[in-house]
Amino acid sequence: MQKFESTSVPLVIYGVPFHNVTFEEAVDWIVARIHSGRPANIATANLDFVTKAWHDPELQRILVDADLVLADGFPMVKLSPFFGPQLKDRVTGSDLTPLLAARAAQQGFSIYGLGSAVGVADNALEILKKRHPDLKIAGSFSPPFAPLLEMDHREILQRLENAGPDILFVAFGAPKQEKFISMHVRGWNVPVAMGIGASLDFITGEQKRAPEFFRKCCLEWLWRICSNPRRLFARYLASLHFLFSASRQMFRIHQMRDKPGTFQPLEEREFESLEQMGIAADRFQPLENEKLAAEFVSRMDGAAQGKNLLLDVHALPWLNSLELGALLEINKFCRQWGKRLILYAPRPKVRRLLETCRLTDYFDVATRIDEVEEIVEFLAEHVEGEMTYEAGALKLELPIELTAATLPGVERQMAFIHEELKEKDFLKTVEVDAAQLDFIDSSGLGFLISLKKAAQDKGVSMSITHLDPKPRRTFEIARVDKILLHG
Repeated sequence: MQKFESTSVPLVIYGVPFHNVTFEEAVDWIVARIHSGRPANIATANLDFVTKAWHDPELQRILVDADLVLADGFPMVKLSPFFGPQLKDRVTGSDLTPLLAARAAQQGFSIYGLGSAVGVADNALEILKKRHPDLKIAGSFSPPFAPLLEMDHREILQRLENAGPDILFVAFGAPKQEKFISMHVRGWNVPVAMGIGASLDFITGEQKRAPEFFRKCCLEWLWRICSNPRRLFARYLASLHFLFSASRQMFRIHQMRDKPGTFQPLEEREFESLEQMGIAADRFQPLENEKLAAEFVSRMDGAAQGKNLLLDVHALPWLNSLELGALLEINKFCRQWGKRLILYAPRPKVRRLLETCRLTDYFDVATRIDEVEEIVEFLAEHVEGEMTYEAGALKLELPIELTAATLPGVERQMAFIHEELKEKDFLKTVEVDAAQLDFIDSSGLGFLISLKKAAQDKGVSMSITHLDPKPRRTFEIARVDKILLHG
């Protein structure tokens, strides 16, 4: 298991983490990551991303789990001091793409363009090649337009395997490109993948970027609306409405009276009992700067390897963007071990902050020791799915999370389902019990779709039962609810 590694502890703004880096620092991090050989997922998130993340649990989880999230929008940079430390710079995907091409030429890295309209990726890479003759072009491909779950993923992955690029630019548009990368980043051999939106179109001139004056004055959004009002007006209006609404909510929370609540901080004897239960425990203290935050995250990484981790946050009246970022990083490596971070006894004001930012879906919260025991026992029992067969009926109990990260384990346990469907005629029904399912991503949806198709091919009926509203939302966003729930 890898130790904690990041450019910095991210700053969490409206529930989305942003790494506090400049263009140069971002490029240096990417170069180092390519040399490491470990696949990385990079997102360039603007206000539209944050707006969508509040309504799309999968997109927020992708941004939380991404290896590097860059602030591609002035609102995030300008508003960051109200949440904690100031973000250093706006790091746009449109500017980062040619910068990475230039560095790739110097370092001998190869690049690949995936997406955009037919011919755009080819033309963009040719232009970059003319600018940097030493640049290695691994290839390009513009797959036919289709919803994410209807794309020919096998063909795309085969092309990438054959090309072997060091840097993959994915231009499917947000959030499709981020979801595509998240589905495959754990399994492919591409060191760095980044969603770049319209960057290839800007390089070729298919779309015009705002003049320098508009960019310096933070008015690029106005230029883009005027250039394409039919496509962008509604999007920017929604983002503006979100900005005012979310800011108002955050302001109201910040103005709440601090009430310690009825819960007490943990006593030393309780820490000892948690350790005996195999739960690492510590008190969370205010983090005054990024250095202290990184040191705390690293220390928690060392303390909690292979264990669930509990942090007593009762003493904190508020969590700024840096402290929230530290908690997200700690939870990220806990999940890499198949464990969880449990926040103990947050004050009402802090809990309201976590709820508003949609982060209670990512953290487990407890107010008593017996609740901690219940959480740990529940996780242990339902981290993987179960399967039972009786009298022609196959019942599958889904795990708590069905994602690209957990799917390999689920598929190993359930591998012979497809064999049952192929080889045996006495199977009559498949019931997928989603009672324990708390989160599902596009990979999980793809798994269920393939399972239903295999069942239908054999004339076997399949149903999904006990699906809670939160994961159902992901079904609806992906527009597979009618296929999986009603078909």
